[in-house]
Amino acid sequence: MVDPTGSRSVVEPGGRAAGWGLAAALALLAVALLLAVVLSAPPPPKPASAPLGEFSAGRAQAVLRDLLGDGAPHPVGSPADDRVRERILAQLRAGGYSPEVQEAVACNAGGCARTRNVLARLPGREPGKSVLLLAHYDSVPAGAGAADDMSGVAAILEVARVLKAGPPPRHGVLLLLDEGEEAGLLGAQAFADHSPAMAEVGAVVNLEARGTSGSSLMFETSGPNAWMVSRYAAGAPRPFTSSLFVTIYQYMPNGTDLTVFQRRGVPGLNFAFIDHPAQYHSGVDNLADLSPASLQHHGDNALAAVRGLAEADLAAPPQGRAVFFDLLHAVVIRWPAGLSPLLGVLALALTLAAAFLARRRGLPAGGGSFILGFTAGLAALVWVGLLAFVLQLLLAGGFPGPWVARPQAAIAAFWLVAFGGSLGLAGLMGRRAGLPGLWAGVWVFWSLLGLGLGILLPGASYLFLVPALAAGVCGLLLGGSAGGRTAAAVAPVFVAALLWFPVLDALYLGLGLFGLLVSAVLLAVAFSALTPLMAGAGVLWRRWFPLAALAAVVVCAALARTSPPFSRDTPQPIDLMAWKNSETGESRWVVINRRPFPPAMRKVADFGQQPVTPFPWSPKLDRLFEAPAPPMSAPAPEVAVLADSIAGGKRHLRLRLTSPRGAPAVTVYVPAGARLESLRMDGEPVPLAAPAAVQHTALPQQWGWQQLIMNTLAPQGSEWEIVLGATGPMDWYVVDQSYDLPAAARDLLAARPKNATPWQNGDVTIVSRKVRI
Repeated sequence: MVDPTGSRSVVEPGGRAAGWGLAAALALLAVALLLAVVLSAPPPPKPASAPLGEFSAGRAQAVLRDLLGDGAPHPVGSPADDRVRERILAQLRAGGYSPEVQEAVACNAGGCARTRNVLARLPGREPGKSVLLLAHYDSVPAGAGAADDMSGVAAILEVARVLKAGPPPRHGVLLLLDEGEEAGLLGAQAFADHSPAMAEVGAVVNLEARGTSGSSLMFETSGPNAWMVSRYAAGAPRPFTSSLFVTIYQYMPNGTDLTVFQRRGVPGLNFAFIDHPAQYHSGVDNLADLSPASLQHHGDNALAAVRGLAEADLAAPPQGRAVFFDLLHAVVIRWPAGLSPLLGVLALALTLAAAFLARRRGLPAGGGSFILGFTAGLAALVWVGLLAFVLQLLLAGGFPGPWVARPQAAIAAFWLVAFGGSLGLAGLMGRRAGLPGLWAGVWVFWSLLGLGLGILLPGASYLFLVPALAAGVCGLLLGGSAGGRTAAAVAPVFVAALLWFPVLDALYLGLGLFGLLVSAVLLAVAFSALTPLMAGAGVLWRRWFPLAALAAVVVCAALARTSPPFSRDTPQPIDLMAWKNSETGESRWVVINRRPFPPAMRKVADFGQQPVTPFPWSPKLDRLFEAPAPPMSAPAPEVAVLADSIAGGKRHLRLRLTSPRGAPAVTVYVPAGARLESLRMDGEPVPLAAPAAVQHTALPQQWGWQQLIMNTLAPQGSEWEIVLGATGPMDWYVVDQSYDLPAAARDLLAARPKNATPWQNGDVTIVSRKVRI
């Protein structure tokens, strides 16, 4: 082989290396992928006859069945939620606990609700701080919330039984089952703001769900997490976690009840299962669709985390954050986050030392080969990123939402485009380059990436550091022979696959179609590790193998594009709204759906062919289908001005809002020109500047309106105290909302497709009123 620098000619069996080395690497990649898929499943559920000292999904399911009752949705403040709460209280009392109900009004950015939290205590052997184990028992109005989050409630009740039957822990355990999470984390906010028990909390374990099946992931930590990860890992029978999840989640706009405690500096762990994400917040989040195996894994994780944290020193827990990941869901590997830059330096030193020894042996480990290897990852990222972007554009028409009924072909297409694109690029680089130089360039690049991430994003650094360290060690130990050098190129590829594949496999569940684009780009970097094995490869490996992979991409993309997007397990979200505009007296049907619009519903009412902006307070880009509806006799919400004064250039208002028809929620749209400065609902201050974690709960003001919601409107109404920067009169809109439909909607409901379901707020009736304030 000729070194591209022209400095020396070295005989290196590149073709043979490409033969058995590349074949071995591809076989190991297949093994790693198989392990990632097989081991991603949760453990089998334990029956109700399991030993009493263990968590049993069978027992938890029986509790869950009792809690759900008739399976009706139970949003915050509803009579159905009252019934769920009474069943929770009965379960706790039967388990030997003395629960209490704590009632308070809580508010987030733009919305409030009256919440009723259930709190119970398990005393510990020592006084002091306690571990808080929590889940929320309210659901969205669209569905029963069997997974989100009654599975967490049932798991907590089974954990409470196990803890009660065993020896008391070192520190006490607080069991909090809160109400109002779906309205903006309001139950947790009420506890943090108003409960005396908040002072007892030393650590938090939160249970959530963003789907109806799959393994229970420990996806978020708050505060210094090294000690918590260690305690959880010591007792978890099947850990599924990664500091990468924690790193990604902190940049997402989502929030859970743990967010409330995180803002107050309380350390905690967050668990959720996320498979079948299309059922999340939908009408099919019910007991029949909830996986018993997921419930088992949830309970195992909660029990391990609570037991571990309760035995720690909660008064003065150790400081420091960790980089961590599970290996094959059997063991959690971890190290202090501050060690990551040093590991990056070590990986770089090992790799450079192996390259230096190769040069001393007269091998082409530098010059052009090194540069090609060093740029392989970046070149693959750019090239595959372009291909994957084109593929996403082609598939977007078949993805009316983030998830589809049969995603396997689309997933395969993105993985194959990353594989074929990276391998083809590696073949071009390896055509005239030597294995030692390519190897050195690739792993120096990985070492530097690991070093950079260790400084900037240590939670993600292990993905590069561990394979780079494996490459450096193998390069030093095995670099003395051609076969050893090939083995040193194969081994870190397998290590990288073991770490990367389980994470990338979960991206679709978390992010949908966009997650497939991200996974393809990241896979391009991972597959760039194959570049050294393409040194001297024959035309079969360099040309035909990548072309075959890209041809398979075309086949998979065609299958994905023509597959039905919806099914019973992946339903189409369709909400039906009946709207009465009291200003005009007209009534309208409004359909909130993910395309396509159901033709059968168009036959029932005159929806027309194009969507429109239906409401005067809607942003112009909000386009929905609407049609005339039969007149509704529902009275409009009322606003009584109890006080109106101007002081210090500010306008001070006191209003009472009521719904004569008894709607449970009311929304007020205040024009941005009114310059809303402060607001209190039923005496509770409303934070108008949204914290980052709950910004998604409040309407931005760029289209001219501030949205304010009282989610639990009492029969006597709600009293608001408002301070405005503008003193002149303006038109506001007041809208009350009930989670039902008039009888005239019967035919439209029958026309809703079988593979469709209500989602989020579900089917509602709203009555709007324009008021001059």
